[in-house]
Amino acid sequence: MITQMKKISVITIRSARTETLQALRDLGVVHVFTDRTDVDSGDQLREQKNHIDRAISIIPSPEARPKAAEALHQGDAAVDPALDIAQELIESADRRAQLEDEQDRLQRELERLEPWGELDPQVFADLRDRGVEVRLFEAPADKAREILSELPNVTVLSQNKRLVRAVAVALGSDRFPEGLAGVPLPDRSTGEIREALTELDREMAEIDAEAEARQKDLPLLLAAQEQLEQDLEFARVAQTMEHDRALEWITGFVPFDQVDAVTSAAKENGWGVVVRDPSKDEHVPTQLRNPKPVRIIQPVFDLLGTVPGYRELDISFFFLLFFVVFFAMIIGDAGYGAILLGGTIYTALKARAAGRPLGNGSILMIVLSSATVVWGAITGNWFGYAPFNNLPVFRSLVIPGISIDSETSTEMIQYMCFIIGTVHLSIAHIWKFLRGLRERPRIAALAQLGWLSMVLGLYYLVLQLVIDPEKYPMPDFALPLIAGGLAAVIIFGEQQEGKGFLSGVGRGVAGIITTILDSISAFSDIISYIRLFAVGLATLAIAEAFNSMAGGVAEGLGGVGGIVAAVLILFLGHTLNLAMGALSVVVHGVRLNMLEFSGHLGMEWTGVEYTPFKTR
Repeated sequence: MITQMKKISVITIRSARTETLQALRDLGVVHVFTDRTDVDSGDQLREQKNHIDRAISIIPSPEARPKAAEALHQGDAAVDPALDIAQELIESADRRAQLEDEQDRLQRELERLEPWGELDPQVFADLRDRGVEVRLFEAPADKAREILSELPNVTVLSQNKRLVRAVAVALGSDRFPEGLAGVPLPDRSTGEIREALTELDREMAEIDAEAEARQKDLPLLLAAQEQLEQDLEFARVAQTMEHDRALEWITGFVPFDQVDAVTSAAKENGWGVVVRDPSKDEHVPTQLRNPKPVRIIQPVFDLLGTVPGYRELDISFFFLLFFVVFFAMIIGDAGYGAILLGGTIYTALKARAAGRPLGNGSILMIVLSSATVVWGAITGNWFGYAPFNNLPVFRSLVIPGISIDSETSTEMIQYMCFIIGTVHLSIAHIWKFLRGLRERPRIAALAQLGWLSMVLGLYYLVLQLVIDPEKYPMPDFALPLIAGGLAAVIIFGEQQEGKGFLSGVGRGVAGIITTILDSISAFSDIISYIRLFAVGLATLAIAEAFNSMAGGVAEGLGGVGGIVAAVLILFLGHTLNLAMGALSVVVHGVRLNMLEFSGHLGMEWTGVEYTPFKTR
């Protein structure tokens, strides 16, 4: 759930502003909205942090990422030695960049000279000293005869459809025409260029080795990075402080159960404190507090980077509940689920053996893969191979109506998808109705019952249009549910506090076109849940295709070669299919929660995560 926040102002005298901020940082419960743009007093801190950031990026990442806590120096004591190391690394990196530029230049020069073979400019200079001038020429094939005819003593070295290369020699009184300078000679021989490239490679390799040897300094650099980040945050928070004469104060937000901690600190430090509820138009940070079983969904929110607004709803429980169902139906294969489950358990056991706690992500994957095994088992889908269902153990787990080898499975699973969608969207409107009863005007909450009525009526319309109108005819009460729900939305949807009932009805009638379009959108939202069936069916079809391909190759080649080829096809095919299924979960499973369900709840995901000002 979303924690209730209190807005709090801490007042101090100007001479004690730094001590006050340090005490608040040590307390670590006040969220302060700071301008993330650069602060006037932070130029040196930003420059230092940029140096540290660049140095960390230069060092190759080791297999086991070190932690700042491993450094011998912590806090301010880590900054100066880390900056010295960073300076050395940056100078080496700049030198390497210069070497790369020189390498690129020499490589291009060598490629330019390659058609001419081995060249040495000293040979040309010696000949010139003896009165013999030699020049190299390139001419377009269509103009070569005209250009070369003007040159003395021409010998064509090579030619193709595009270009002619020739050498011309001026002896005695011979002169080259003005404006024909020829191909520029290199400043060194091609052999010397190759030697220079070898030397550049050697020097760059030494720089790379030095950077890799600096991996031992990563903890110190990370500790300095953390300290500089804290110093910058301190400067930003200090900039937000307001003042009037001798007083200064800082304003932020605190969870309701942490207010006593601030007031106790105020008594100890002689601060003034003002505590009040945030107003409706204030931007308030969001802190989510959920039970451990629900908290396992948090890695998905972290991956998406989404935070509900302070006045929105925490959908963590329903997101987790339906995401497990969506994941299982989209992957759809008990064999794939068993692979994911085994891999997750193996990784979790290795983490526990290394002394690391079991993270929420691992627990979530165990739940998701277990659900996939269950769904695949009851539908008889083990790697898309129907004959597995003939095995007694697997056959006992199958529900005949939805088995992959059942004629009724397509219709039944589509039916289940629409039931899931209707329940999912109905929960949204019931929840929104209950929340609306706590707000004014309470009568506006009745619009959510109208939407609920429409969703239920549209469900029967979807069954008739998508599955089978003969098997699923619309009951007599379906159209009244839709029409009555639409009327309720029009009548109650625009009711506002302090405005008359009839004026609200008038606004609802004026927006009837938008309401009708929204009802059509609700109809399409229910239909969109068929993606659970469609993507699951695609996963099954691809698995069956690779199974068939492997069987054909094994039969066609025969022997050990056929078996090896078939195993390779099965491995690559099912690995690709599992990867595509995982991508489909992100695209479709997350979408149904974040768009369809959240849209019917009116969620905008405009929240800012509660990150208190504290020592990190």
